[in-house]
Amino acid sequence: MKQLDKEEQQLLDLLPKGIERPRPLKELVKLSGLKDREVRGIIYRLIVLHHVPIGAHYNRPNGYYIITNDKERQQALAPLTSQITMMSKRAEIISNAELESEE
Repeated sequence: MKQLDKEEQQLLDLLPKGIERPRPLKELVKLSGLKDREVRGIIYRLIVLHHVPIGAHYNRPNGYYIITNDKERQQALAPLTSQITMMSKRAEIISNAELESEE
């Protein structure tokens, strides 16, 4: 893993281990002093660049957490794979849609 910068380390330290008490985005923003777009960007970097297994729970209690076992991994992957399927279907329909003639 590449060295984490100060903000990445700060955010990583704020994430709970396990799905039991995920930390909501609003709380991460408040505790870190960052904007929500910055927090989401850092979470993206932690996952993609640093390979930190971070999950997001979308039902109450909602928020982000560090994945600690295979059950949590599957729970984190389910909404992502569903979203990929839906987006792929939309892209295919748009790609194949007949367009009105330009006049």
